[in-house]
Amino acid sequence: MKVPSLIPLSLLGLTSVFLSSFLSSFLAGCASFERGVPQDVKIVSFPTEASVYINGEAAGITPMEVALPRKVTHEIRLEKDGYNPAVKYFSPVPNEKAKNFIRFGLQEDLGYYVDLEPGVMKTELKSELVPTSTGADPFERMAQQALAADRKLEAGEITPLEHKIIIEQIIGFFEARY
Repeated sequence: MKVPSLIPLSLLGLTSVFLSSFLSSFLAGCASFERGVPQDVKIVSFPTEASVYINGEAAGITPMEVALPRKVTHEIRLEKDGYNPAVKYFSPVPNEKAKNFIRFGLQEDLGYYVDLEPGVMKTELKSELVPTSTGADPFERMAQQALAADRKLEAGEITPLEHKIIIEQIIGFFEARY
């Protein structure tokens, strides 16, 4: 004996499609609870076109803007040939909304009560031509480093503006010691 179905087959198909899309959306949203909703942060460097690594993974070239989850700390590393790498950490800190006496669970779970600080990373990369020690004859060492910067400029490896900044960095290093 055939039992009559109470739910038409076409409705069963729609129900399974809806259920699968709901479950995939819900499971994908779980990452927001762990890491928080994204916040846009800006990463700027001088010189520009430095490689950006976020938590060890290549992310792009400066200048750039990227959305990072709010509830976790992120390591931002900038690298460019001829310059020392620069590292900065974006960490969650309580924002103005955190001062509210009443907090709503979902907003707290999603990270709305924290902001990543700093919101902007502005970094002047230090040239590898800036020495780490003055040596026996500091003025000789300063002249050698300045000449190396001049050779890079003449070879077209750096721009005139980069040359100016490198010379200022070299001079600043020696001025700080004497």
